[in-house]
Order: sequence, then C-alpha cells, then structure tokens
Amino acid sequence: MTGPYGIPDFTAIIGGRDALDARLDCPVPPLLNEVDAAIVAVAHAKAARTIGALARAIGWPTSTLARRMPYLVKSGGLIEVKENLYVRPASIKPHGIIIAVEAKVEDWRKALRQVRTYAVWADSYVVVMGDLTEKATRRMRDEVESDQGGLMVAGDWIVRPRLESPHSRQKRIWAAEHVVAALRNTYQPSPSP
Repeated sequence: MTGPYGIPDFTAIIGGRDALDARLDCPVPPLLNEVDAAIVAVAHAKAARTIGALARAIGWPTSTLARRMPYLVKSGGLIEVKENLYVRPASIKPHGIIIAVEAKVEDWRKALRQVRTYAVWADSYVVVMGDLTEKATRRMRDEVESDQGGLMVAGDWIVRPRLESPHSRQKRIWAAEHVVAALRNTYQPSPSP
C-alpha cells in the first residue's frame, strides 16, 4: 500500500471491517489530498455546517476551504444539503487501527527511520528484524518503546505496538482513504485547485 508518506512492507488494519466495507461501497473516490481529508473530517454526517464553521473547526482560513469545496461537492466527498450547508457521507470516517510494518534483515537504524516516517500517518508501527546483537536489540527496544511502536526480533515479540491512535480525526481519515485507494487499486491523487 502506498501511504501518504512512504510504502511500508505491509500494512495491517485491526478492527473496523464494517466501516471499511461501507467505505469501499461508497462511490466517492478516495480523498488522498490531506487538505480534502481534513475538511471532510470536520464535517458531520448529519449536522450540516457552513464553510465558515468548517474553517473554524479545522483552524484554517475560509479561503482555503472555499478553493476545495467545488471539487469535494463534485466528487461526493461533501454533500451540499442547502446553500452553504454541507455534510459528509457517513461512510467516510476512520476505520480500524492502521499499523505499518517494516521488515529488515539488518540495519535497525534505517528501519527505525522508515517506520517513524510511517508514524506520521499510521496509528502505530511494527519493525520486524532478523537476528540482532543484545546491545542493538536493547537500543532498538528503547527507541521503539518511546514511540509506542512494536518490535519483533528473530520471530519473537520484544515490544507490542499500542493499539490506539495518537492522531487527529483528520490524519486518521487521510490514512484510511489511502487504504481505500490501495484496496480499490485506484491510487490517483486528488486534483489541485
């Protein structure tokens, strides 16, 4: 799966199967643009909001949202229920916990750099390593624990990843939309204004 940043060796989703199935059934193309995902994330599925209310909720200028609104309405990412009142499709929401997995035979420092990049969008990560020295395992364990990630060395769990998201709803929807794109095999970035 191509993530917002980087391509992990494997991406796991824990839970959220019904929500993922509902999103896959929704005809709206994946919202791969971070701005689009953030705008849709602050919209409610039932309570309509104005552009101004959405802008305040996200903390951005109204002009930023106004540039993206035509695309979001045309694509179905937002539904204009009345003039200047918008809701999002109920199926566009985070689904499950996303864990990026990186496997390396050696070079634990490189593996750690990679998974920390994935941690920008994934809820957690797991590094799978081949045999490491005791010293390298200890150093890597300390680093991974400080990130609340996971570590497996030579087939044994050293640290299990946290199974809760540190990210905002906006980041979680952005990551979830990349999962949808991968499962649909339709990775096409959202058009720019």
